[in-house]
Amino acid sequence: MKHRVGLLLLVVILLLFGSVDASAAPAGEWPAYHPDPAAGADFRGPGYYFGLTKIISCWLLFVIWVGTADWISRDVQTVRLRWDYRQWNPIVVGSFFLTLLLFWWIPYFWLGFALLLIGMIAPPTTYILVRNSEVTNDQRVLTPAHLRYVMATWLKPVGVKIDAEARDPHESGPPVKVHARGGADDRENNARLIAARQMPGLRDARQIIADGLAKRSDSILLDYTQQGVGVRYQIDGVWHPREPEERETADPALEALKTLCALKPEDRTSRQEGTFGVEHGGIRYEATLASAGTKTGERVLLQFVDPKVHFTTLDELGIRPKMQEQLLELLGAERGLVILSAIPDGGLRTTIDVVLNKLDRFTREFVAVEEASERHEEVENIPVTTFDKSQGQSPPEVLTKLMRMDPNVIVMRDLVDGDTLSLLCDEINNENRLLITTTRAKESSEAVLRVMSLGVAGEKYAKAVTGALNQRLIRKLCPGCKEAYTPPPQVLQQLGIPPGRIQAFYRPPQQPEEVCEQCGGIGYLGRMALCELLVVGQNTRAVLASGPKLELVRKAARKDGMRTLQEEGILLVAKGVTSLPELMRVLKG
Repeated sequence: MKHRVGLLLLVVILLLFGSVDASAAPAGEWPAYHPDPAAGADFRGPGYYFGLTKIISCWLLFVIWVGTADWISRDVQTVRLRWDYRQWNPIVVGSFFLTLLLFWWIPYFWLGFALLLIGMIAPPTTYILVRNSEVTNDQRVLTPAHLRYVMATWLKPVGVKIDAEARDPHESGPPVKVHARGGADDRENNARLIAARQMPGLRDARQIIADGLAKRSDSILLDYTQQGVGVRYQIDGVWHPREPEERETADPALEALKTLCALKPEDRTSRQEGTFGVEHGGIRYEATLASAGTKTGERVLLQFVDPKVHFTTLDELGIRPKMQEQLLELLGAERGLVILSAIPDGGLRTTIDVVLNKLDRFTREFVAVEEASERHEEVENIPVTTFDKSQGQSPPEVLTKLMRMDPNVIVMRDLVDGDTLSLLCDEINNENRLLITTTRAKESSEAVLRVMSLGVAGEKYAKAVTGALNQRLIRKLCPGCKEAYTPPPQVLQQLGIPPGRIQAFYRPPQQPEEVCEQCGGIGYLGRMALCELLVVGQNTRAVLASGPKLELVRKAARKDGMRTLQEEGILLVAKGVTSLPELMRVLKG
């Protein structure tokens, strides 16, 4: 497209400034220049006349210039120099088009071509020099290290291998790149990154992070004591110890990390929290550092969040097909209150995002209501309306206005009070609307009662609520190293499994001959959602309407056909997806 536009512009320029006397030339030849003495001096000269060499050379330079100018326009908005695109674009465009006019005006080809070449090269060269002087070493372009990196990238697909190390010495060694965060602006962050690179501990900090991420950990805990520094990795929700670090190594590493986060490295007692960026294995993580003094020294927690969504379907979450059908039936109904729940760090945010993306958001009108300071991930075709508690705004005020739009589905993840819940229950019961919300709970029965405890009439609430999903995250056995064993008959009896129904359970290897490459010797690889779904039937609705207690709701839910988390977990154990000890660990949470 750019080339077509460029060709059109070039043709226009040629038509405006060139003239051809076709009748004066033999067929198939370009016309010669024959000025008419009677007409006076002709200042245009032969430079105005077409020539195949001239047109081709101009076209080639123009195509190269279009790509260069486009890169500068995009790059200057990325690196944020002192001069922005409003200064650089006129320089780049103006210089080239001025020399382009001279190219067609001057009657000497090589002189015009040289000027056009300068007009194409000089502005990008100036931009790169200015750019490289204002960015960090790893962001500089057309340096020897950068050119080597580019060549290695281009030649790798065709089988040519070049040992291309990182673009600057600070990226050699551990396969981790770090970025400063927390400064007032990018300039301050760059300054902090440069300062951290001057510290001897940054390489050790990168090594600690690289070791943890290579083992699939999402958090690293550092316990500083006088004797040394204890290190633990959280992998799939479980902490695993590793070899401790020496204070001589770990202290400078922490100083460098705190510098990246715009914290105070010298403060080892106060609670501090900051952020920094991490790149490892082609993934960019948003990292958080939280530190606080302890009786024995200091405790530091590093957490790494991959912003990419890794689950897109209910199958990937691990919800069995029959439960999916029931859940989607609840969420596809015209009216009702559906509650999604989990314990803290139970994967609730991921589940609701997957659920919302699964729903039909095009034939039904969706609206979402959120507090301005507690925004959630946006979902396509679900417009969000916010309210600000600090400004005295309340959810009922926002909801009253939204109801005039007559939405089919309301998404309000955080029900803040009884007035809001009561208003929404009226909308569900009287206007046939569907409400989707979330809460923290250990089981579905508790989730139903937690929402009700905000303060709403029992009969109204019992009529509105239609279902509650509760989940916990459970580790899956590594398919590469799990081993089968025969479960004792008494265990099968306790689990309610008839004799002969199950031939084998599975568990991590007890005495492995070698460390499994897939799971790193842990025996588990990844996690899934262990769910129970309460579909509110007549029994549960009657209990809710009459002043319920948790145990009564549990019994009513069982009568309405709900399978508990334990029953769902036993199913996973019987299928060899997880182990019995892992199920017991999860259910204790």
